[in-house]
Amino acid sequence: SLQRFIMDNNIHQVMQRTRQYWFSDGLVELSVGLLFLVLGIYFFLQSTLPEDSLLLVALQVGFGLLLFGAIFLSRYLVNKFKTRLTTPRTGYVSYKGATRKQRLFSIIIVSVIAVLNAALFLATPISLKWVPAITGLVVGSLWLISAARVGILRFYLQSILAYLLGILLSFSSMEIFLSLALFYGIIGGVLILSGGWTLVQYLRNNPPAGNVSQVKQGSRNG
Repeated sequence: SLQRFIMDNNIHQVMQRTRQYWFSDGLVELSVGLLFLVLGIYFFLQSTLPEDSLLLVALQVGFGLLLFGAIFLSRYLVNKFKTRLTTPRTGYVSYKGATRKQRLFSIIIVSVIAVLNAALFLATPISLKWVPAITGLVVGSLWLISAARVGILRFYLQSILAYLLGILLSFSSMEIFLSLALFYGIIGGVLILSGGWTLVQYLRNNPPAGNVSQVKQGSRNG
């Protein structure tokens, strides 16, 4: 019925606004951007270090540990900075823990990235050529799902950039590790710029609660 449709639409809008609040300070974009820069540096070192370098061997062996460690560290830092910056300004919103499907999806995404990295050592022309495109597909799809869930325009633009950049790098003649370094470096830089701009706007528009009360008190006295 029409009434049921309107009710479901209102519930959807409320849920979407709640999800948007989590991204309103730009901290998530900053953390993902820094994570991608770490990956960019990793692949750049893969491209430039000599084959007999101990550091190169350590990076190759410890890639999974590096990736999972960076992810957990970024989540920890996001929660810490939200407690320090976001909660005093616009309050705390309790979110449900990740569902089993969401955890499984995250594991799959991380596993795909790890498998793509392992595929580079197969040294087959087909696998090497299409790794940047597949990486762009994975990253772009992940960001597209986030965009659909929260309804933020810049997320759609970032997902399109990931798709296009991955395809362009696959058709370029650039060395594979260097192309992946460029992919993660560019996407990471874009996310840091976007998250930084969002954070600046958020801090400007939402002073701490104590500052707001002081401003109101000052205006009354004036």
